[in-house]
Amino acid sequence: MRRIVYLLHRFPRITDTFIKREIRSLQIAGTDVRVISVWKPNERETTPDILAQWAPDTHFIFPRSTASILRMVITVIWRSPHRFFATLYLALSTSRPGIRGLAYQVFYFLEAILVAQELRQLAASHVHNHIGDQSGTVTMLAAHLAGIGYSITFHGWPVFFDAKYSRIKEKVLGARFIRSISYFCRSQLMMFSDCDDPTPFKVVHCGLTIGKYTYRPPKEQVRRLICTARLSPEKGLRFAIEALRRLLDKGYNLELRLAGDGPSKAHLEALTIRLKVVDQVKFLGFLTEDEVISELQTSDLFVLPSFVEGLPVSAMEAMAVGVPVIATNIAGASELIEDGKTGLLVRPSDAEALADAVVRMIEDHGFRLRAAEFGRKKVVEEFDVDKESAKLNQNFIQCC
Repeated sequence: MRRIVYLLHRFPRITDTFIKREIRSLQIAGTDVRVISVWKPNERETTPDILAQWAPDTHFIFPRSTASILRMVITVIWRSPHRFFATLYLALSTSRPGIRGLAYQVFYFLEAILVAQELRQLAASHVHNHIGDQSGTVTMLAAHLAGIGYSITFHGWPVFFDAKYSRIKEKVLGARFIRSISYFCRSQLMMFSDCDDPTPFKVVHCGLTIGKYTYRPPKEQVRRLICTARLSPEKGLRFAIEALRRLLDKGYNLELRLAGDGPSKAHLEALTIRLKVVDQVKFLGFLTEDEVISELQTSDLFVLPSFVEGLPVSAMEAMAVGVPVIATNIAGASELIEDGKTGLLVRPSDAEALADAVVRMIEDHGFRLRAAEFGRKKVVEEFDVDKESAKLNQNFIQCC
């Protein structure tokens, strides 16, 4: 039986929900899937329960001693010098410019040596990576060292904003296939890899375990807004807070709940003080999947003012529960949210447009009911994790 190994930078984190769902769906369907995590997540990134659930399937590369790393390097050189130096050349030729870029690439090469050894011990047939950033580089190098094929799921903006030095072209050309989570994502991959043939790029959505998301129609009164997103600049959350201020000034009695954490938290907290909405904005921190579902069940509107997205899983979760969605009209968002049907799309970086969309939702309960029903239907038909992982598994079968 073929064995698929997922290679991830730091797993299992609380925020890796969509990856965990995908792996479990593949395993339940009978695919032999293991996980190699380069680093073990710290206590802020995960929970003891999550670690315990994934312990039987996950192998951690670091931390380990310098002596053990040196022994492994010597072993690989002795066992297969040609493959070692060919992979070293690949690593050096795809490094970022400058001393720092070279240093990082050498470290990724060392990580790849350790990962390749783990792949051999696991008798892996194929290695798959999510995101495609530095962990995608390690995947490319480790697969080359281990003599097996690899594939990558690309999500979006981090690698696209740095496409040249993320080495998208090299990763695409060396892969057995590339999985993109949206058609927009596929178009960007084709552009950055100079490839006008869509065949190597498989559009397979991220999905939900639909049975966990109990649908309930929207209540007539709107009181609670929610956003589940990393607290970082690209999520545009300051515009959600500014929109809330506008809505409060118009006499609407609302609160905004932000589920997530990240580098913008202090800035956003300061903004709530400046705009005098401290009592109306709640910072919830990282939430598990079950906690997110619980929050959504008591929420009335979902807002996502992002500047960039691949395809927003957080909006997908809200739609599955029946929470009407307002998001910015960017990237692949329109492949999930059909403006005026399954939700509303607004201009990015425009607090007034976001506030106006909230008012429209508040004032038109009939539209919210229809949007919730269509949204749930859309998710069930196109974003069921079991259906999507079955498509992904077919790609694994064809390339192994």
